[in-house]
Amino acid sequence: MEVVVGPVTAASMGAWVEFGRRLLHSAGPGADVPSDAASAFDTYLDEWEGLAAHDGEVTWATDVEPELAEYLVYAFYRVAKDVTDEAGGSIVPAPAAPFYWLLVGALLDALAGEGGSRAEFAAHLREFWPGDHEIP
Repeated sequence: MEVVVGPVTAASMGAWVEFGRRLLHSAGPGADVPSDAASAFDTYLDEWEGLAAHDGEVTWATDVEPELAEYLVYAFYRVAKDVTDEAGGSIVPAPAAPFYWLLVGALLDALAGEGGSRAEFAAHLREFWPGDHEIP
């Protein structure tokens, strides 16, 4: 399954990397991420950090097994929900928000493209994804 995010500014991607690392390695909700998902998230953060070093707009693409994508998207959703619930609202920093929302949309679109139960799962998450922004 291919996931494509972008084009988006490298600055937004970099802001997301900084926020994501802080969240993932804090004593807060990010600490509850299963270790295998946290390891995968760290790998993606490393990739995005490399792209964020560029100027202008960037696009990130990856191939991922649908089963793994579904697992990681659910872990991502749980962290987003826990953080939002704990903060009483979305706390994604404004500079990181464009990349964040494109990422969420791309992940859910890729799962929806798989059809069947994955499409239903993506539709459900799209409806309930925490935050005050419409998912692209």
